[in-house]
Amino acid sequence: MIDGVRAQTDGIGALQITDLPLHQIERIEILRGNAGALYGESAIGGVIQVFTRQGKGTPHAYGALTLGSYGTRGVYAGYGGSSEGYSFDINGAKSQSDGFSAMNTAQKNLANPDRDGYESQSVSARVEKRVDADLSLGMRLSSRSSKVNYDDSTGVTDTHQFRPKNDLLGVFVRKAINADWSTTLDVSRSELSYDDLKNGVAYAAGDGSYKNGRFSGSQNSVRWTNFYQLARDAGFNFGLEQNDEKFSAVGNYGYDMGRKTTALFAGLTHKLDRFTGQINVRRDDVKVEHEDSWSANNSRTTKTTGLIGLGYQLSPQWRLTASTSSGFRAPTASEVSGNPLLTAETHKSNEVGAVYVDGTTLLRAVYFMTSTHDAIDYDQTSGNYLNIGEARNKGLEVTLRAQWWGNQVKLSAVSQDPWSVSYNEPLARRARQYASVDVSRQIMAYDLGIKVYAASHRKDSHYNPGVELAGYSTVALYASRKIDDNWTARVRLENAFDKQYQLAYGYNTPGRGIYATLQYSPK
Repeated sequence: MIDGVRAQTDGIGALQITDLPLHQIERIEILRGNAGALYGESAIGGVIQVFTRQGKGTPHAYGALTLGSYGTRGVYAGYGGSSEGYSFDINGAKSQSDGFSAMNTAQKNLANPDRDGYESQSVSARVEKRVDADLSLGMRLSSRSSKVNYDDSTGVTDTHQFRPKNDLLGVFVRKAINADWSTTLDVSRSELSYDDLKNGVAYAAGDGSYKNGRFSGSQNSVRWTNFYQLARDAGFNFGLEQNDEKFSAVGNYGYDMGRKTTALFAGLTHKLDRFTGQINVRRDDVKVEHEDSWSANNSRTTKTTGLIGLGYQLSPQWRLTASTSSGFRAPTASEVSGNPLLTAETHKSNEVGAVYVDGTTLLRAVYFMTSTHDAIDYDQTSGNYLNIGEARNKGLEVTLRAQWWGNQVKLSAVSQDPWSVSYNEPLARRARQYASVDVSRQIMAYDLGIKVYAASHRKDSHYNPGVELAGYSTVALYASRKIDDNWTARVRLENAFDKQYQLAYGYNTPGRGIYATLQYSPK
């Protein structure tokens, strides 16, 4: 979700937000676990809420310059603040890297061993007008374009490049109907396109390849949300949401796709003495259409999902929690194109946990159990997408934030058992254990830190039964120094020990790299 609006996806369900410039982000909130009853289709493992910059304080300029390994260079600049009832922010950026070879030629010896770099440009603006104490109007717009080189496993001399472009325009209204009722209406339109170039050509008719072509799409989104304060310790929220998406592709595998989602949702929270309760329910109707020169296939999924949560304040420091929830993932237009008989995946989750808060210490431990039925997967034997059956996972997640002996400590660790019941084997590319530890402290005028990430081994794919991805750990070191009230210098050493590891068989990951940033950010 970006500023409350679901991020756009393409015809295969891939998110088109992976290159959102970091300087445009004010904060990120992560809701863990099955949130289908709150956010609808595909919100089965959690929701990432991205909030973009909002102008605050006296209008001022800001910016940064970054240089680093792999020929990395980047610059961004912006101007924002608030004045006379207006808050605004406008910024632009450009970044580039020479990159590294996307594929491991020792494992994929027919891949081009050249470097696969990227470059990107972006502009973004947001303005909000507070008309009076009860009414605010706003608008946001953004445009991003990139060039991303990649490898194919079958062409030693071939070059491949994606050229994605994303544009968004949105308007929103916030209104306090009365002292208890507030409402927000958000309307947006986003457009995406990307050219897939092979040897510098976007589309060569009749070359028999799907590696070059042109893809375009649009999403019209309307979201109306309301909150009503029923009592001092009770609140009710409700609303509706509609997304209308269209996609088309030009090339040897041309097609037209459509996807329309309509949803109604409501939720109630109530606090009674030491107990806090939450109930949410949502009904989604998802229509998918696919048409190409061979066939026209349609799919419709209508699901009602729910969430029940309960909290108990055991003491001023300790709180116990429990929840049960359901969710679903509808087939994508691409999946429906090959198999119109696909049904939606259904997901169920149960959690129990404990939270400890005392001063600067926050400790959270959650035991979770999830199950998936009618899971959708690509079957290489039939060459099609199928509802393969059942998968499950259970485990323990622990997170910690604390100050110990002058150190800021952040820890996250998961131990789980991701299992395919249908195949009777571990789920692919899911480590049974993974963890990160981040420790930082101030020494004189410097902020110094170290971050360690580790993950256990996991299998690569159901279709490569003899291939396992080894466990690994990486270490990052970072430091910053505030030069004055406006300027800060930062340096970061990624993968300090140049660890070689893989997240997918045949694909490379970055080696050791050092990056330096000079940031201008006046108070």
